[in-house]
Amino acid sequence: MKIAIFGTRGIPNHHGGFEQFAEWFAPYLADRGHEVYVYCSHNHPYQQKDFGGARLVHCYDPEYKLGTAGQFIYDLNCLLDARKRNFDILLQLGYTSSSVWYPLLPKKTLIATNMDGLEWKRSKYHPLVRRFLAKAEAWAVKSSDYLISDNTAIEAYLKDTYGVRSTYIPYGAE
Repeated sequence: MKIAIFGTRGIPNHHGGFEQFAEWFAPYLADRGHEVYVYCSHNHPYQQKDFGGARLVHCYDPEYKLGTAGQFIYDLNCLLDARKRNFDILLQLGYTSSSVWYPLLPKKTLIATNMDGLEWKRSKYHPLVRRFLAKAEAWAVKSSDYLISDNTAIEAYLKDTYGVRSTYIPYGAE
């Protein structure tokens, strides 16, 4: 299968949890015969074309110039590239900045989304940001064929709130 991993700054990991997962999971899939692509920021320190059998696609990421708003442009750039590649599966790691582009998701590609945490509940965000985050969550649920939860509380929340099933995969790469 032709599989894309989307929603990280890139591999090898220089940032955090989703990048760590992608660094482990992409070679795992490639070793099993899948054609794997990982989307990476154009300014990621690792600039090679492949890693562990996975192909790396470096897309322009203006976050270093624009801050958080740049993440939306980066995700759009990744998505526009993915539309040209005819993936069987697009695995989204997180959804906040990509969810606004859900109408552009490739129609013939299976979309699996790791739903991350309940960011909209965090008091550190301004109420308008929290409202946007809740809407982004709903868009991600609506646009995904499969949902992944990395803890049982999120799994239960998705079922109770949206009436959808998610697959529970505990946090951590192993």
